[in-house]
Amino acid sequence: MDSLAFWLPLLFLFVSALLGTAMKRRARDHCLKRLDGTRVILPDLNGKWQHGEVKIFAQGIELIFPSPKAKSFGDIQSLVIHPNEVDKIPFFIRPAPDVDTRAGVKWAEELERIRNPSYKQRIYRMILNIYNMLRDAFGQAAQTIMGAMSKDSSVGKVKNSDKRMNEIGSGLTELVPNAWEPILEKYRGRRILIERKTPEGFVNEAGVLEDYSSRYLLVRQVSIQDEKLRQSIEGQQKKPGELYDFIYSRSTTIIRNTLKD
Repeated sequence: MDSLAFWLPLLFLFVSALLGTAMKRRARDHCLKRLDGTRVILPDLNGKWQHGEVKIFAQGIELIFPSPKAKSFGDIQSLVIHPNEVDKIPFFIRPAPDVDTRAGVKWAEELERIRNPSYKQRIYRMILNIYNMLRDAFGQAAQTIMGAMSKDSSVGKVKNSDKRMNEIGSGLTELVPNAWEPILEKYRGRRILIERKTPEGFVNEAGVLEDYSSRYLLVRQVSIQDEKLRQSIEGQQKKPGELYDFIYSRSTTIIRNTLKD
C-alpha cells in the first residue's frame, strides 16, 4: 500500500479527473459566449417570451430578470434553462443599443471590425482554420496517446481508467470552437439571408454573418421582417429598436442566400 506503484496511478487519475472537469467548464459554445452578460430576449419552452441578463455556462444558461417576479411562494429572480432545454430554443435575440450612446458606438465599431477585419484578425482566423482542418486528426491522436498511457502496467490496473482517459482525449478536441466550414467561412462579415422554419412556414431574415458553430449562427444587424415576431419582441422592450443581433439554432435555420453589399 505504501509503494509508489500503488499511489501513482491514483494520483494520475485524480489529476486527469480534475483536468477533465476544468475543460468541461470551459467548453461553452463560442457563439453563445458572445451574449454572456448582455440583455437578451428569448422564447421559453412554453412559448412565453422572457428577457433579462443572460449568463452562459458550460451546462445550461441562466436568465436574470430585470426585477424579481412576485409569486405566492416568493420572488423569482432568475430562470434556469438546462442543456436539453437550451437546444430547443430556436433563437436568442439581443437588441442593438441606441446609436447615440456609448454602447451604440461600441456596437457600430464591432460591426465595422466584423465587416472589415484587420490583418491581425485575418491571420488569427487563418491559424484557427488550419487547426480546425486538422481537428479530427488531432482528436484521434490525443485519444490514441491517452489510450496508450492507460495501457501502462500501473495505470491500467485502476478501475475505469480507460473511460477517464477517453474523456480527457475527447475534452481536448471540444476546446476547439468549431469545425471549419468553407462556405460559411467565405461569407463571414458579409450580408446573408437566412431561412428560418416556423410553425406557420418559412421566414427569411437578412443580416451580417459574424460567426458560426456546430449548433448556432451568429448574425448581426438583423432587420426583422416577420411582423408577429416583431410585435412579440417590441412587447418586451420599453423603447423598441429597429436592429437586433440574433443567434439562430441551426436545427431550425439555414443560410439560404448571400446578398450584395
